[in-house]
Formats: sequence, structure tokens, C-alpha cells
Amino acid sequence: MPRHKLHVDIGDLIEGLNRKLQGFKNYYQLSPMSKRWLNRIDWYVLQCLNIFRNNKKNRRYKHAYLK
Repeated sequence: MPRHKLHVDIGDLIEGLNRKLQGFKNYYQLSPMSKRWLNRIDWYVLQCLNIFRNNKKNRRYKHAYLK
């Protein structure tokens, strides 16, 4: 995420992303194999949101506290 978006509230950001990701999942969830790839996308999005949150809070270890 660019630094100019650090002022965005994390709740609003997640709400907007959630709508888009659910639509993406509903469109592409055609086979059992696709579920595996969609889980990887979920993991990637969580990792990016965690880095965004750590940048916003100015934490030293940007990749820490992934939950």
C-alpha cells in the first residue's frame, strides 16, 4: 500500500476489500482445486493488511504479529 493511504481507517479498508474478495471468490470457486488457490490469495491479503497496519502504527518489525 502506498503511504498516502495510511490515513484510511482500517475498518473501512477491510469492509471495501471484503466485498470485492467475496465477489472474486464466488466467481472463481468452480472446482475443489480452486479452493486451494483462493486460500493462498486470502493468506496474501492478510499479510498485506498486516504490513499496512504495522506501517500505520509505525512498528519496527513490519512482518510481525500476523494473525
